[in-house]
Amino acid sequence: MAPKYGLTKEQLAAYDRDGYLAPIPVYTEAEMAEIRGKLEELQARYPEATKKIDLKAHLVCPWLDEMIRHPRFLDVVESVFGTPDILCWTSSFRFKKPNSPTYAGWHQDTMYIKIEPAVTFWLAFTPSSEANGGMKVIPGSHKGPLLPHADTQDKDSILTRGQYITSKVDDSKAISVDLKAGEAAIFHHNLIHGSGPNFVDRWRILFLPSYMPTSAVNKGPRDCAAVVRGKDIHHNFDPEPPCHGEMTPEAIEAHRVAVEYSAATMYKDAQHKPVALS
Repeated sequence: MAPKYGLTKEQLAAYDRDGYLAPIPVYTEAEMAEIRGKLEELQARYPEATKKIDLKAHLVCPWLDEMIRHPRFLDVVESVFGTPDILCWTSSFRFKKPNSPTYAGWHQDTMYIKIEPAVTFWLAFTPSSEANGGMKVIPGSHKGPLLPHADTQDKDSILTRGQYITSKVDDSKAISVDLKAGEAAIFHHNLIHGSGPNFVDRWRILFLPSYMPTSAVNKGPRDCAAVVRGKDIHHNFDPEPPCHGEMTPEAIEAHRVAVEYSAATMYKDAQHKPVALS
């Protein structure tokens, strides 16, 4: 049986051609307003949570664990990979304050994520557009090679290592991926993408869950992931426990272990440790 919220043949063809697809409705704007309220309550109760949810966010909060299992995400992933056996590798928040210079240089996630195949969603907690630092992509660039990257210590970069592509990028065909609150985009990890500053007086908040089939292979050190649909008969990743309590000692310890797993690949030779471990 085809997944209820899966992609059509035309949508799959567009994703294959462009390396991304948007918009994908996940929540209504009213539902997302309620969820954003939960996020603000979490941050108010636990000021340290904002750093923790930079990586493996679902391990410290039950309602985030529930979000990564939303059937609209999983049905899309199932239609992309053709299997109901799905893992969630990570989930992350990316915040841009109002009137903030924070940006993301042009980059490809395959430079630092060595899991194949895998996809990531951008879920808009707030409206996202070029004006408030929403994502921009170069359609079709995922079919090209992995380009050379360099790290920076730029405090205004929103990226894990401040990374950027060092070779010249032809951005003449770049487009803004505009999303309403509750809408998502799915993108290929080799797609060249980035974002500019937030020029407006409101937050830009994106939630990024990443998924893969259970048969996916990690070309870096051993890592871990959560089974979110079907069965894992391959055991290429250590299983993550479901989160039963918000920011409990048990949740924080499970989160620490998982982030250290991922950091062995994502932060190899980096000048700093993950924000989620600080």
